[in-house]
Amino acid sequence: MASPFGNLDSLTGGSLNPASAQAPQKSPFGAPFTTQTSQGGSLFGNSSASMQQPFSTLSGTAPTNTQQQPQQQTQSQTPMASMYGASTNQPQPGAGGLGLSLGGLGSLGASQANTNPTALPQGNTTGYFDSLLSKNKQVSEQSPLGDLPSLQLGLGDLRQRLRKLGPRADPVAHDKARYILAASGVEPAAAVRDLNDFDVRVGGRVERPVSSHATSDIDIDAYLSNIQKKTTLSMIADGLERSTRDFDNFLEDNITMEWEAQRKRIYEHFGIKTRDDSPAEGSSGAPGRESHAGFGRSRRTTKASRSTAPGIKASAFGRSNLQKSVIGTPSKIGAHQPEFTDVQDATGSPGALNGAASIDDRFVREKQGRLAERVQQLNQARIKKEPYAILNELAQIAGTSGDRHAQQLVDAYHAAMTIVGENPGAETFAGDATAKERQFKDKYLDLNEKSPGSVEMRKRILNGANSFLENKFFQEVESIIAKHPREANLGGRPDVISKIKAYVRLRQARKDLVPDNVELQQVDGEFVWAIVFYLLRSGKVAEAADYVKAQATTFRSIDRTFASYLLEYVSSPDRRLRRQLQERCNNEYNQRARNAPENSIDPYRMACYKIVGRCDVSNRSLDGLNTEIEDWIWLQFNLARENDKATEVAGESYGLQDLRASIREIGLKHFPKSPGDDDNGAFGMFFFLQILSGMFEQAIAYLYAFSYVDAIHFAIALEYYGLLRPADPWTTADSLLSHDTRSRPQLSFGRMLGYYTRDFRAADVAAAVDYLTLICLNADLEGEAGRQQAELCHVALRELILESREFSKLIGDIRPDGRRIKGLVEERASLIGLREEDDFVKTVTLQAARFADDNGRTTDAVLLYHLAGDYDSVVTIVSRALSEAISLEIGEDPMRLMPVKPRSDGKDPEAQPGSSLSLASIDDPVQLAMTMMSMYEKDAMFYTRIEDHNRVACHILLQMSEIKGLVEAGQWPEALDKIRSLEILPLDASGDPARIRHYAATFSALSQTVAINVPNLLMWTITCCIRQRERLMSGQFSGNEGTRRMMCDNLKQISIDLTTYTSQLRYRFPPHLHEALARASAD
Repeated sequence: MASPFGNLDSLTGGSLNPASAQAPQKSPFGAPFTTQTSQGGSLFGNSSASMQQPFSTLSGTAPTNTQQQPQQQTQSQTPMASMYGASTNQPQPGAGGLGLSLGGLGSLGASQANTNPTALPQGNTTGYFDSLLSKNKQVSEQSPLGDLPSLQLGLGDLRQRLRKLGPRADPVAHDKARYILAASGVEPAAAVRDLNDFDVRVGGRVERPVSSHATSDIDIDAYLSNIQKKTTLSMIADGLERSTRDFDNFLEDNITMEWEAQRKRIYEHFGIKTRDDSPAEGSSGAPGRESHAGFGRSRRTTKASRSTAPGIKASAFGRSNLQKSVIGTPSKIGAHQPEFTDVQDATGSPGALNGAASIDDRFVREKQGRLAERVQQLNQARIKKEPYAILNELAQIAGTSGDRHAQQLVDAYHAAMTIVGENPGAETFAGDATAKERQFKDKYLDLNEKSPGSVEMRKRILNGANSFLENKFFQEVESIIAKHPREANLGGRPDVISKIKAYVRLRQARKDLVPDNVELQQVDGEFVWAIVFYLLRSGKVAEAADYVKAQATTFRSIDRTFASYLLEYVSSPDRRLRRQLQERCNNEYNQRARNAPENSIDPYRMACYKIVGRCDVSNRSLDGLNTEIEDWIWLQFNLARENDKATEVAGESYGLQDLRASIREIGLKHFPKSPGDDDNGAFGMFFFLQILSGMFEQAIAYLYAFSYVDAIHFAIALEYYGLLRPADPWTTADSLLSHDTRSRPQLSFGRMLGYYTRDFRAADVAAAVDYLTLICLNADLEGEAGRQQAELCHVALRELILESREFSKLIGDIRPDGRRIKGLVEERASLIGLREEDDFVKTVTLQAARFADDNGRTTDAVLLYHLAGDYDSVVTIVSRALSEAISLEIGEDPMRLMPVKPRSDGKDPEAQPGSSLSLASIDDPVQLAMTMMSMYEKDAMFYTRIEDHNRVACHILLQMSEIKGLVEAGQWPEALDKIRSLEILPLDASGDPARIRHYAATFSALSQTVAINVPNLLMWTITCCIRQRERLMSGQFSGNEGTRRMMCDNLKQISIDLTTYTSQLRYRFPPHLHEALARASAD
């Protein structure tokens, strides 16, 4: 079947003979045309021909002149890119032609001939054309194109029709290609998106090839005009793209785009928990993971990864160096969302974090206030190098709090006091009167558990726990005897032995000394074994030995060997028997336990053997006695020993680590794990056990979930003595309790303090500074660890300064003479590791100043730049504010500034009125500028560090402000004199063009803050001239008429000169100013 467009080979890739010629035929589009072969590719890949006679219209009508010259057929054609990238020949435009090139459309409807079009006959050209015409008629009669209607299609429709004629892609082959690429790790769709995304990122634009409409003989002017137009459009497009990118970058840098993070902070502030905050959110996938494509790693990220990416700039109050905020977001006192993930998992809900202390926020606030006072006193004592019994002070507050766990908390404080050796009555550190700051840091943090320091620390914990439990028991003995003196029958000798005897008599009278059906051994009416046991229980070991010696005859009759065991036990510093006595004591204990009939042995006798000889260590309980939980706890610590494992019998090995394992197991079985499981404050007992056993990090983390206020202050006391292992502040920011590479527990102490300040730092920033200062307790650690803790403290203080805006209180203030007053941060420079305090303070001050300036807080920026010593920036900011105030129209409300927060809050007796510059009371930019400039002009230290042009600009603006006041007051002559003294406008030119040009030339040298107010100065001058002329013209008794006329002429001349002045500064002034000048000159 013949193609409707002639030979389809020319469209589908068929080859043409270069030597063959195509005869002219009648075009199916209504006009005869001639085709010529060229070396360009056709529409679909083969050689295509170009039209020699183009269409005159898109409807297919041909021009009237159809005769062609032979020379036109041989004219060389300019190759060009076709619509589909193939090279085609450019057509020759005729009269009224459009010059359109349709790629290979010139070959449509043309039959291939074997004649060469270049070989034209030189003689009878008329016969030649007649033969061509006849051949064309024959072909047209055979071609079905003659029945087609005239062309009514546009270029886009033609392209679509031509595409349909091309070979269609096989979908099966396409799917196979996709499978092959996918098996090779290449995803075609993602690769295409990556390439498109890459093109957009580099800012390139894909320029489609546009067919030229010009012929080979192009007009140079038209070509240059076209190039200029394209260049201009390209520059405009590039400018628009650059503006778009700059605008996006501005939004990203200056406006917080973290909408999800902002929503979360709002929810946290109001204590709202959303579904998105569930723990499953983090395990659902890795939001920050980048998707991989066939051409490498894609830069496209999900929304979640963008909102949490460390590279995105966070809030100015947050962490700026790729980390979360150290001090957290401010919140109210009470229930709030915990910042630590492990605490959140333990509590289960935000309201549980406050635990038992959330009964009434008012009581919590009062308790926090008293605790903050103790922390402030601690820092003051540290500055003065004086001792401060922090554990005792905090124990007193805990005892009066009324919490359910108050008694266990007080016991824990007292136990820690006994362990560290804190003496509340000590006034100096001389002679080891009391524990020193960070005294146990090296021993507690020693990496080698077998080192002498580690062993000594463990022994100290055991001895301290034993001493506390024994002293507490003896105090209970004394209190019970005091409550029941008749039954106790103490007598006239209130020594230790007499008190223990009275205690035994009292318990015997109450029938609770031993269970029923248990016989006790009596000698002369005394329960000797019970007396010895309670002497050992109360820690009175020497008194027990004295009692046995006094009753030597009695004990020799009932037990001949116990006296030797007890004396050896008392004389040993480690409370251990020699190996020989140890074995003999164990044998006697085991024989009596196995062979003696039931209830025939005094249980106190067996308890004394167990304590003195450490018999049957595996069974650490007092069988047959009525004991309390404190007695059981004491027995655990009393039997534990820290000795060399190599020299100790395996059955007798029981140390502090074994004791901790037992307490950990008991806690998992019998104590609440979260606030929701606690009903009666039982968590306090487990916290007490952990403190006794030296599990300080675990104890703080456990108590934090129930009562974070108590946990934080107990941690402060422990950290003061060096009994906490701090965690890396940057790698473990999300966990309160973590473990190091040796599986040792460590606490996120610094961030815990930072998050705690959110309860009150908005109301009491001084207390927040005291808490954040304590982060630097760990700055004395060796190497990188200490530097990181100091950095954490500095970052926290920086965030506090930026958030609170208490610059005058935290960083410092200015005295009337320009000298600075130290702020709270500098006062604690020795506590936060500021060897060169100026560097840190200056860095923080400059950062806060830039932040305040960016947010439009002029007075804050002025104060901070002055404290940082950047006086030139102070003048610049003051000039800018003054310029904005002057730019307001006359009659508008004056501009007011936001004053800084006052340094004095009524509590500081040193901050007397008049002791500082009191920028807190300045809200007028004019007054602020006058105050700062008068201060700077008095001292060469200030004005020598200010640029001359900035100082001059500020003085000019102050004069402009004075002129504006004169204009508002209607003092026209005075205002004109002030304007003339500025030497900005040609008021004294008197029509001299040279002087006017001179003034116009000096306009570009004016400061920007001054130049933007020159239009206002012009309007004031025009107003003064008009009103003064009216006043002179309307005056009835004005004196000399000639003088009045001369003054009016001078004022009119000023208006004319100003018109000339503004005409030389075109496009510098608004149109209404020119109109006003024209009216003033015409009057």
